[in-house]
Amino acid sequence: KIKVRKGICYHCLPYGLHHRTCPRSKREAFFSPQLLISFVHRGWLNRRQIDGSLNRTPAGFYDRVWQILERTPNGLIVAGRFLPQQPTLSDMTMYEMNFSLLVEDMLQNIDQPEYRQIIVELLMVISVILERNPELEFQDKVDLDKVVQEAFHDFQKDHNRPKGAEHQDDLTAFYNTHPAGKKGTCSYLSKAVISLLLEGDVKASNDDPCTIS
Repeated sequence: KIKVRKGICYHCLPYGLHHRTCPRSKREAFFSPQLLISFVHRGWLNRRQIDGSLNRTPAGFYDRVWQILERTPNGLIVAGRFLPQQPTLSDMTMYEMNFSLLVEDMLQNIDQPEYRQIIVELLMVISVILERNPELEFQDKVDLDKVVQEAFHDFQKDHNRPKGAEHQDDLTAFYNTHPAGKKGTCSYLSKAVISLLLEGDVKASNDDPCTIS
């Protein structure tokens, strides 16, 4: 069963209505190659809206969330919902459908599809950082919303956005930024995660070969 967010319908509705009401002679022009190319080259805000509406995730995404949870004893907070390490890891396995559905259900709790995709990007970033630093694990609960806010504040500073120039919780410009590159969203998300680590919210993993018991 494929889940599709209502958001994708709102994005496509104006195009469908225009197509149905315009003269037949203009319909081919409406769906011309140039228009199709413009869909392909949409801004990142639109891409994230569409990907979020279709519940798209990168390959191996749910396995990576499992691996994050293994290194987060006090669990994750996603859009105000708590995902505990236990009994989740003891009741389920990494590859079973129930775990994927549990994670997807939490992501479904996010109203904005573009914000959902930022959370997906953040989880991938956390996974890579923990993978490259196997000696570390989070000690406290990891609130993903707070990490995104920290990344966004850093983004605002780099773009010289004066206070009052826009709503402090308006992430539109952030949503419309490419994920990759020095000024990409993943760069800001990585900085926020590393900042969280440097604040002392981590401890050595029990699997650290350098740990003396």
